[in-house]
Amino acid sequence: MKIVATVDFSTTSENILKITKTYAKKLDAEVFLIHAEPDDVVPEEEDTTPELVRLKKDAQALQRAGVRVTPVFLRGPVCETIMTEAIRLEADLIITGAHGHGKISCKVPVGHVSECILLRANIPVMVVPSF
Repeated sequence: MKIVATVDFSTTSENILKITKTYAKKLDAEVFLIHAEPDDVVPEEEDTTPELVRLKKDAQALQRAGVRVTPVFLRGPVCETIMTEAIRLEADLIITGAHGHGKISCKVPVGHVSECILLRANIPVMVVPSF
């Protein structure tokens, strides 16, 4: 089984990592920990961006917990880039946050990236709430 877990390093990402670890261990799944940056973000030296460093750190924490994990850093339109990668990887499950860095509204149960993933995915999607 393959799980795609998306992180944006918001407070919801910590919950995503905990849930991903639990499901990966129970299902003996391989995890692809994905962070996607929009095209309009000015790239730094690719190996030293704070986001890539954090992604690798989060992947190492999962690995130490016994999870097979591959960090995947991508650039492009966030939802489309994540969905393209999930299809390429032939993922069986996507785990994403209800809200990340966007403004949280009581009227909207999920953010725009999560909504896009929910509408486009043809595989199960687990949406982790913001706590």
